[in-house]
Amino acid sequence: MPRFTPAARFVWAGLVVTAGAFVQDAASLPRFEVASIKLSTSNDSGSRNDFGGANVVFRNYVLSGILQNAFMVDWLALEAPAWLYDERFDITAKVPDEKASLDQRRQMLQALLIDRFGLVFHHETKTRAGFALVVAKNGPKIQPVPDVGSHNNDNRPGKIQRQRTTIGDFASALSYLLRQPVVNQTNMEGRYNVVLTYTPERGPDLPPDANDGPSIFTALEEQLGLKLEPRKVPVDIFVVDHCEKMPTEN
Repeated sequence: MPRFTPAARFVWAGLVVTAGAFVQDAASLPRFEVASIKLSTSNDSGSRNDFGGANVVFRNYVLSGILQNAFMVDWLALEAPAWLYDERFDITAKVPDEKASLDQRRQMLQALLIDRFGLVFHHETKTRAGFALVVAKNGPKIQPVPDVGSHNNDNRPGKIQRQRTTIGDFASALSYLLRQPVVNQTNMEGRYNVVLTYTPERGPDLPPDANDGPSIFTALEEQLGLKLEPRKVPVDIFVVDHCEKMPTEN
């Protein structure tokens, strides 16, 4: 049975509700038909997820990343126990209806975390140094696509690939890479196929290589027509109050 602190708040679709209402919302969230959660045994440094088709799939994902996808939380807007960033899991969860929207699938993932990990959380607002993601001077170089088919995401050093993603979700991926909050201020609606290739930052003891490609800042403008501007940004902090280290049985 889900547990919630008295201070718990649930933010969804711009609506803030109190703890009592949240319990009702949590109980009424849609559920997966069946879900397998296992510790990952992969030695791969990469991770991937797919919200399309008959299953929602995560492979080699830290639990903090799964939580971010479920609640659409930026990496630096998450305050959680250190172990959530270390333990990696594989999840295969069958949706009851393949026509379920991406938002419905996210809600099912929220319910899975609450039911199987006993997730308890609340929200706080803080101001932090970060970036605003805006449209560059010459306009965006990507166009909206129909929200039909897979939502497969693949993040690896030097490459971000996201299918049918919102720009808000893409901003969250940038936040994770830059270790600073990134707020979407592009006003770009809809979904996009995004592929960004860049040169990861080199260590302080390594000199630049003449064969290096563009930095992530340059690549954003050259490849996508977007730009990162330094800003002080308000951040909705998602605070994890409790989460079990291992889920209940499959």
